Amino acid sequence: MSLTQINHVFVGVQEKCINTFLRALFTARPHYLRYGSSIFVPVSTAAATSMPPIPFPGVPGGIQYAIGFDIPLVDLFPPDPAPSLLPPGPGQFNMRTKVTLTVGCFTWQNDPNGSRGGHGMPIKTTLEVTARGQLVARYFGPGTGDISLVVDDVRIPEIRPGTLEEVLDCLIRMMLDAALQNVHMPFHALSGGAFQLILQRGPEISDDQVKAGGDV
Repeated sequence: MSLTQINHVFVGVQEKCINTFLRALFTARPHYLRYGSSIFVPVSTAAATSMPPIPFPGVPGGIQYAIGFDIPLVDLFPPDPAPSLLPPGPGQFNMRTKVTLTVGCFTWQNDPNGSRGGHGMPIKTTLEVTARGQLVARYFGPGTGDISLVVDDVRIPEIRPGTLEEVLDCLIRMMLDAALQNVHMPFHALSGGAFQLILQRGPEISDDQVKAGGDV
């Protein structure tokens, strides 16, 4: 059977190309990876996205926070030799990044007049994150569509197994998956010149590539 199998056209995007694309995208648009409430990010800019604080009774102005991810590095199936908590299986990818969580820690104080006030001080932590997920394709017509990354699972090596790990894994997975929804690799990047890909098979992950088959 030929390389294209039953399809007339085969296209493949190597793992290195995907990481180059992600690095270029997030370097040009870091606000896709950085979010913060008004104390940390007063207004949305190219560098970060402003978010509302978390309302909570008794905390003036709400809970202030900031979330930032390093540019992720993708490993397509088959996995690299380096050990991973979530090695990719057939049709999957592994992703490594770091997340920095910052909280405005509010402390109450009583002054000599009996009035109660307080002040906030930022505290932060940075954690290694490994994730595993799959590709999702949207097809709108010949040469039109895109491929996006969907995160299915997350592990944080520094956190020991238990309920805290479950909570943080879920929280980071939701945030990382939401951030990656801004990443869409358009089909025209897989097309050559005047040829427009009519997707018939894929995208699939194997041999450290994203593969797709179709017609033109």
